[in-house]
Amino acid sequence: MALWGIEEKVKHYFADELEKEAEMTGAQFVVKFLEKKEVAHVFGIPGAAILPFYDAVLEQEHMRAINVHQGQTAIFMAEGYARSTGKVGICALTSGGGTTNFLTGLNSAHGDSIPLIVFTGQVTTNLIGKDAFQEAPIVEMARGITKAIYLVTKTEDLPKVTSEAWRLATQGRKGPVLIDIPVNVQKGLLKINLEDYLKEEKGEHIDLVKVSDSQLEEVFTMIEKAERPVLLVGGRVAGNVSDELIGLAQLLQIPIVSSLMGKDGFPNYHHLYAGIAGPVCQTQLGNKTIYESDLIVNLGEWFDSRSTGGRNFFKEGSKIIHINITEEEILFSHHIPDELVIASDVKNFILKLHNLIRSREYKPNTEALKRIESLRIEKTNLARQAESESSPLKSQQMITEVRKGIRPDAIVTLDWGLGRIWASQLYDAHEPRTFLIDRAGAMGWSLGAAMGAQLAYPQRQVVNLLGDASLGMSLEGLATAVKHDIPVVIVVFRKELEFATAAKGMGVEAELVEKPEQITDALTRAFSAYRPYLIEILVDSDAQRSVSTRLFSLSTSTLSDRMI
Repeated sequence: MALWGIEEKVKHYFADELEKEAEMTGAQFVVKFLEKKEVAHVFGIPGAAILPFYDAVLEQEHMRAINVHQGQTAIFMAEGYARSTGKVGICALTSGGGTTNFLTGLNSAHGDSIPLIVFTGQVTTNLIGKDAFQEAPIVEMARGITKAIYLVTKTEDLPKVTSEAWRLATQGRKGPVLIDIPVNVQKGLLKINLEDYLKEEKGEHIDLVKVSDSQLEEVFTMIEKAERPVLLVGGRVAGNVSDELIGLAQLLQIPIVSSLMGKDGFPNYHHLYAGIAGPVCQTQLGNKTIYESDLIVNLGEWFDSRSTGGRNFFKEGSKIIHINITEEEILFSHHIPDELVIASDVKNFILKLHNLIRSREYKPNTEALKRIESLRIEKTNLARQAESESSPLKSQQMITEVRKGIRPDAIVTLDWGLGRIWASQLYDAHEPRTFLIDRAGAMGWSLGAAMGAQLAYPQRQVVNLLGDASLGMSLEGLATAVKHDIPVVIVVFRKELEFATAAKGMGVEAELVEKPEQITDALTRAFSAYRPYLIEILVDSDAQRSVSTRLFSLSTSTLSDRMI
């Protein structure tokens, strides 16, 4: 590829040249900035309005362009990369129909506070707003589903915009930032001392919001007075404070309950983990533990329709302490009255509370210890039993067998549907950032996310667990996996659609499994192949999500009624 009309002005820059003022194109500057931020992958599709950017990517030795077969997959891959690592995911598409393919992923990343920087090509500045070929008003379209959005009309503005975008994506409440760059702005020239610029850029940061000492004292007093406190872990905690959270829970000796998004924020095998709370994706003991608690310390979760529902989800008279990164985040849960609201970085809150409790030589009371022992017994008694000799397999049993056949640190990605509901109950997440889902519920999301996670961790096992309907919405992703030799393992619940033949036609190794004892061996073959591999498991198409009536009894209504 070539930069149109300025081939004679383009050159490769070496490290010693970047220590002095140098002339480069806008696209070269942006890519050099990304290189200095140690960005290794750019996900997307080259097209006319973004070619200068991709030309600059090709100049870099340590940056790889991952070209996909459908634009939506690119942003899903960037999401998977960001969710599994905590780093910024980068993607780039051309103007018009290319950019609009990003909208679903932007909505997902915005809802879950995932740091992305999305570059979109745009028609030349003199054609904007004139219905030019492949023009789309992406700034207006994406405004409500991004943390920030820029239309850059001057090449000299790129240094300020790029550094500000990175800062916004990664600090405070993280999220996606979109930068729309007309093709002539990408090709325009600027003079800059890149090393000096990067030194100045590093010095800019947003101060963390920290809990005050008086707020900590109030929290400690409320925990001491509570008879049955619980820690509720949300998705904004998962992957960021897992070790600190384990330390706090063990010091307090109180149960941990997670939302679905926070499932991998605490080891599911730990004796203090009671399970998931929620109206649909939940465990029996998770809901029971929340309802019976008289104090809920909410760490980074929204009280929305997917996590808890209404105030009646909680025991009458219970108190709630709500900690989240900003007051804006807490306002999303305004329908749930809080006893105490703290806008704070959650990690800072946990560390400070841990230190305060240690300084007071806190010791859990006898009732707290009895509750933990009771939790351990109930956890065993209420464990879901998935054993079945029936054929075809029950999906519940399939998930149990898959968990047995992969490593503790394996990363699993899931789509929406019954498979996710069963996995929330049956699949134990052992480590942070290993249970990847999206709150927005985009069908077909999980295959792209799995490929992004696999590129982030080439030596780890990554499994995409999804239903045949979801795979039908992301089938082209198999061709992308083959093209870039991404060794992701796709495990599909086959109810109606047969995909093994189609997968083989794209170059993916595939096999059909019909018995539970075959699953572990199939996974062994898949991981040994170290290439894209599809395992199609025939499951019972009539099986439905089971909602246990053994959950526990309430005097006037069931817990499900109280979630309305």
